[in-house]
Amino acid sequence: MDETGIQFDMPPRYIWAKKGGNTKLSKGEKNSYRMTVVLTIRRDGLKLPILFIIKGEPGGLIEKSEFKTYPSSHYYAIQKKAWMNASLWEWYLWNVLAERVEGESLLILDNFECHVSKEALETSQVVGFNVVPLPANATSHCQPLDVSIMAPFKRHLRDMWLAEDIGTSVDDALSTF
Repeated sequence: MDETGIQFDMPPRYIWAKKGGNTKLSKGEKNSYRMTVVLTIRRDGLKLPILFIIKGEPGGLIEKSEFKTYPSSHYYAIQKKAWMNASLWEWYLWNVLAERVEGESLLILDNFECHVSKEALETSQVVGFNVVPLPANATSHCQPLDVSIMAPFKRHLRDMWLAEDIGTSVDDALSTF
């Protein structure tokens, strides 16, 4: 299990600009449309539903009117800064992981505070997970999701972003990942 940030208002990998021209984005453009994506894969290769944590006001317009238009095969949450927090983590443990993992299991994750707090470890134990936090500053060296899952996922999202003008359905594109 791991999280990654997505800037969904950003262009694909390259920006076309006149040589020597200014390609900088304003501060408001850089982070205005971001979300955190929680990806989890079981040892047997089964990909669990994705949790999209969207920047917004809890109980606001996005949650009230837009969520019902999103693909139902995944989960969505609103958080002011689009970050995982203790309450979202507990919800994820109970509603996504606990329903899809049987028996005692290892849960390998980074040592982000909401994952390894006393409360989170107690909840994980009740749910049936033995938490194995990766050492501090080691996730870039030993987090298999970064290379094998996150990078292809982000490429897939970038391809979907480009195909959006062509008329590819987001539901169809997400089902291929």
